Amino acid sequence: MIVLDSLVNVLDTVLYLFQLSLVIYIVISLLIQFGIVNPYSSIISLVQNSLSQIHEPILNIVRRYIPMFGNLDLSPLVVFLLIMFLSDILNKIT
Repeated sequence: MIVLDSLVNVLDTVLYLFQLSLVIYIVISLLIQFGIVNPYSSIISLVQNSLSQIHEPILNIVRRYIPMFGNLDLSPLVVFLLIMFLSDILNKIT
């Protein structure tokens, strides 16, 4: 039982970190889109590209099934809610 609890805690932490990085990815994308930060800045570019490599494969899968509403992309919201759902299920296991 201790092993299961430890595994659930590790998975829950990974999901939380993924969720946090998704929020950072969304915020940086919006800041770039609204012209608040310079996308050619080395730090912004590094963070944006790194987070893009992590999140875009998953977001692209969701985008196949959820169409965009005008210019509004709902795939990050769907992924965020799925992570919350998975985290809730993991917490109910223990």
